[in-house]
Amino acid sequence: MRTRYPPSSSHPRVSRRQFLYAVGSVTAGAWLAGCGRWLRFGTDRDAPTPEPQEIHFLVRPDLREAFAIDDAVEAWNAESAQQVILEDLVGDALDAAQTVQSALAAGEQAWDGFAMIEAPWVIADWVERGLIQPLDDLILVSSVPDAEKVVAGIIPSVLAVTQYEGHQYLIPANLSSISLGWFWEPLEAAGVEPPQTWDEVRVAAARIKVAAPGWTPFDALWTPLADHISLVWSATNTPLTDDGLIDWTGEASLAALRWKQEMVAAELMPADHASSLDNWLRGDTAIMNLVDALGPIAQQIRGVGVSATGLPIRREKDDPKAGTPFWSYGCVVLKNAVNPQGMVDFYLRWFGPTNQTTGRYAATVAAKPAYQYTYDQFIVGDPDLQWQLDTLEIVRNSVPFPANRYWWLQNTIAASWIEKAVDARNPLSAEQAMQAARDEMQAAIDNLSA
Repeated sequence: MRTRYPPSSSHPRVSRRQFLYAVGSVTAGAWLAGCGRWLRFGTDRDAPTPEPQEIHFLVRPDLREAFAIDDAVEAWNAESAQQVILEDLVGDALDAAQTVQSALAAGEQAWDGFAMIEAPWVIADWVERGLIQPLDDLILVSSVPDAEKVVAGIIPSVLAVTQYEGHQYLIPANLSSISLGWFWEPLEAAGVEPPQTWDEVRVAAARIKVAAPGWTPFDALWTPLADHISLVWSATNTPLTDDGLIDWTGEASLAALRWKQEMVAAELMPADHASSLDNWLRGDTAIMNLVDALGPIAQQIRGVGVSATGLPIRREKDDPKAGTPFWSYGCVVLKNAVNPQGMVDFYLRWFGPTNQTTGRYAATVAAKPAYQYTYDQFIVGDPDLQWQLDTLEIVRNSVPFPANRYWWLQNTIAASWIEKAVDARNPLSAEQAMQAARDEMQAAIDNLSA
């Protein structure tokens, strides 16, 4: 008997345009934080203590619609003497740190906060370059109702990745992780249950290839996060080295690459993932290792009940090992901010427990919330959203990424060597590919240190 998590037609829907706004920079490795206008600012709140001072908020323009930032600002400004002034980041989101650093160096840094950075991937870089400031004291003295409940309400594993060297640097907007998703039609045509393990995925994909030839049997959203790193996490309790790097040459990593080589050779999954997102949204991919928000999004785009989201993939049925990769996106206060307190107050009200509208949208339109009180208020007891609770339990015990400056370096180099290793034209073993990637990473780290 299969387990379904049926969608509710009463839950808000998101358009394809809104979704693509939200994931527009994902394929560049920048952001998937949920979809649609889900982080709305509620009006069911008390006005903060008026202080006639502006709050200058630098935002990525591609996130303004995805997080309904304009609505949040409009609601805040209608009730507060501290007016939030929005300014779009100019240039690529990946260059945001350089934009802030250049403004600081020129003595022209006029912003109080920025939305958003990735935790823990870039926190160390932003802190060590002197771009952001800790939030602890600002949170402590905030006059926003229930301000003290915001950090206390963050899921503990998420809280760990929003901190650096014992200080809180980020107010998280979401929790993202990697899970398996699928469309029911090809699974039913092939007579298979939703898979969970590496072996089950391989068997299901092989049967789908025969029974539903119009579908791509299996795919992964990105390389290396979804097609390799998530498999490493699922296959070992120790996915990291003592140096804080992913254990690229360890047994789990080598097994994961061999698995992908075999899947590609058998034409059960594509060798690269340039079109993976579009194929999933079109309903062309049967099973996918993806950011778990894409499961419900597929239902909203392709139709109610056509797809589902399951648990993170694992190597052994009853042992999730290190769990699943997870990360969070959130807001920071910049160095030399003129009104850091006003900026933090805005964040605390935006994501706080008394903002019912934000909580409801975070729970029902995009997955997953970063706060326990959001789960308690809007998800617990809702069968449509049970999958979020199931995945959350894995995330609670998952090994977090370390906060260092090496994430994007590893990501870029590993992706290149994985793509070479799964190309049949390259007689490259998993051992050779991963050792070459590790050597290149070390050289890059040495150059960075120098």
